[in-house]
Amino acid sequence: MNVSAAITAAIQTVLRDTAREAKAIEPSMLLSTDLGLDSLDLAQTIVLLERSLGVDPFRSADPAAPRHSIRTVSDLIAIYSTALNQQ
Repeated sequence: MNVSAAITAAIQTVLRDTAREAKAIEPSMLLSTDLGLDSLDLAQTIVLLERSLGVDPFRSADPAAPRHSIRTVSDLIAIYSTALNQQ
């Protein structure tokens, strides 16, 4: 499964699990405004992605590691793509 498909599937799962419409997801969509995800929804999405992709790009032993800003679906795609390429 590619990163974009995994992220779309995870978001749609969270939406369905919270009785919301699992709509078509585009990379430019804002997670909060366009998709209605809150911080708990985002955490659930990240757990699903860690399980399906086998990587947690937010866990770093290096305190100087850059912090990620996640506002859009494409932000998630970029973060996970980078993490997978570094494995």
